[in-house]
Amino acid sequence: MALVGIVGGGIGGIATAVQLKRYGIDALIFEREAIGGLIRNAYSVENTMFFPDGIKGVKVVEILQEYVKKYELKILYEEVVRILKKGNLFRVITNKGEYTFKYVVIASGTKPKRLNLNTSRLFYHVIDVPEGNFERVLIIGGGDVAFDYALTMSERAKEVIILTRSEPKALPLLREYIKERKNVSVVKGQVLDVGERLAKTTAGNFEFDVILVAIGREPNLDFAREVLNEENVFLVGDVKNGIYRQTALSIADGIKTAMEIWRRERYGDT
Repeated sequence: MALVGIVGGGIGGIATAVQLKRYGIDALIFEREAIGGLIRNAYSVENTMFFPDGIKGVKVVEILQEYVKKYELKILYEEVVRILKKGNLFRVITNKGEYTFKYVVIASGTKPKRLNLNTSRLFYHVIDVPEGNFERVLIIGGGDVAFDYALTMSERAKEVIILTRSEPKALPLLREYIKERKNVSVVKGQVLDVGERLAKTTAGNFEFDVILVAIGREPNLDFAREVLNEENVFLVGDVKNGIYRQTALSIADGIKTAMEIWRRERYGDT
């Protein structure tokens, strides 16, 4: 039995597992889909202080895969549906089995806030958009994620429209990048109704091939509600940092958590 169960194979979960391995502590990572988490969507990651010109999210995932291989990290591609405490241990229940750990690290990230729109062409993550090029992509939202998605889709679409209800809240640097893209426009308005390929908004009607929704995110914690306040349960990365969703913070959280677990094991500190 591994000592530590880590829910989430994003950058925070991988950072935790790597640091634990450096201490000689085994961990088992649970990942529902593919390692990398939301970083897979990123057009450019510039805040780690190691890539001044930025690095594509998919390239970050390749680096994570190298860490997985080098440290022989153990990953189970199973979805965690519930975590319960049993005595001094934790039961991690997945869609395929049940596992027991002394420590649990929750690095499950966030889930998107959703809109009730009736179209099969709606997506919440840019990596889920089908391959190919498009005439027009409509992006709903005015934050960092919306603008980052627009940068990605500007290379695949003749026209990208960012529809935001108020003044954009995206990082000024992202807004400057968008200004340089001739095929991207920012429109102030609100969605009223959406058909299969037509969006009616307060700014007019827009035909589209794809809609991407980026109106905010919330912690993905439903499966862990019963153990969140338990000792030896740790939150790492976006799942605990609210609006401060940054790659560097997730890495730091993971490393700090691993150090704390090591101290508890070695010295009995809590």
